[in-house]
This record gives sequence, C-alpha cells and structure tokens, in this order.
Amino acid sequence: MYKMFVLYVYKGKKMNFNNRGYSSMMAEGFMSKVYGWMCAGLAVTASTSYYLLEVNRPLLKTLSANFLPVFLLMLAAVGMIMYMQYNAARLSYSTMAVMFLGFCAIEGVALAPVLNFYTSASVFYVFLIAAGMFAVMAFYGWMTNADLSSMSNILLMGLVGIIIANLINMFVQSTQFDLVISCFGVGIFAMMTAYDVQNLKRYSQSVMASPEDSGKIALMGALSLFLNLINMFMYLLRLFGEQKRK
Repeated sequence: MYKMFVLYVYKGKKMNFNNRGYSSMMAEGFMSKVYGWMCAGLAVTASTSYYLLEVNRPLLKTLSANFLPVFLLMLAAVGMIMYMQYNAARLSYSTMAVMFLGFCAIEGVALAPVLNFYTSASVFYVFLIAAGMFAVMAFYGWMTNADLSSMSNILLMGLVGIIIANLINMFVQSTQFDLVISCFGVGIFAMMTAYDVQNLKRYSQSVMASPEDSGKIALMGALSLFLNLINMFMYLLRLFGEQKRK
C-alpha cells in the first residue's frame, strides 16, 4: 500500500534537489549506497519483528488482539513516506536516514502479528524465494536495453487495483480470490523492481548532485526497493507459507 506514494519518486519535479553547480555524476558508488540502505532497513525490520516474536510475546499478543495500534502505526508510516518524498529538498540527509530507519522499525512491528501465523521455517524459505526473485528482477532492470518507463501508469493502476481487491476481500473472505490477488501482487512488485532499478540507474548517470543530495536520492531509492521486496515476500507467504497448527 505504501508503494504508490513513491512510484514517481525519481521524476525531477518531485526530487528537485539543488545541484549547486556540481559537475560530477552520481554513478560511482551510488547503487552500492542504495542497496546498503536497503539492507540496513531490512535488518531493522527483521530485528523488530524478531523482538516481538521471540522476546516480547505479551506485546505481540496485545498488538494481535487490537487492530487500532497497528492501524495507527501504518498511518504514521504513510505520513513519514509522504513527508520524506515531498520535503526531501529541505530535509537533511541524517534526518531522512533516521526517518527511513524509523519507518523500517514500524514495518517490523506491523509484520510481526502476520508472521506469527506461519512457521519459522516457511518464513525463512519464502523470504529466500522472494530475495531470489528480487535479485533476478533487479539484474534484469539494470541490464535490459528495453525502456521500462512506459510501465509507470500500468504499475500505478496495478497498485491501486491490488489495494481495492484486498479491501473487497476483507469482506468477501474468498480463498480463491486471495490466491488471485497474491499471484497478481507478486507479478506487480517483481516488475516494479526492474522498473525502479532502471530508473535509479538512469538517474545516477544523468543527474549532477552533491554528496548530500545523492545520499537523499539513494535513501528514497532504497525505500522503494525495500517496499518491493517486502511486498513480494508477503504475497509469496500468502501463497506458500505454512501456517502453524492450532
């Protein structure tokens, strides 16, 4: 759901950093910084979920029994993304880094009650599958000569469609419909990974920016890729995850 707020993050009118006359491109080390922040975010999310699942079970039970706190956290996370996106030019790199890691921590809290329904082994193996798919699509997005920019509107419509379908299925409670949504979701976020990586590649090769601004753009790119992987993982978990026996 968060992803629709960062789909156009690389378009100049929304990332209008001041170039300040810098003549060097961002390409050198830029993608390493993107993937580094993404991995840091995943580590924070995993650590937060692990803490709730294995260390603080009473808090996990409270969150599982009361939807309101989790819902409020999700709203806060959406607000953080929107604030980061539309105020990136004014925020400092360090502030954005703290907000990014804070968002990842909130994501870990929101994921813990869901992961609690599945066995630890299936969560681990499904994440490996999701990471493998992510790596393949990221490699494709980096290497392909095909222009994926035309997919922007299609991907946005797909995201909106997934959100609407999930809302409908909350009332319908159809297993078959959930299966279709999950398959569609995996495909959408897999293609979005290739789309985002290609955009990041082009951005790094065509935009002149200071180290500060380059770091901010890397953070927003890491956020986008982080959301792709997490969403792929969650939809694959719905498809292949083994639920705990009651």
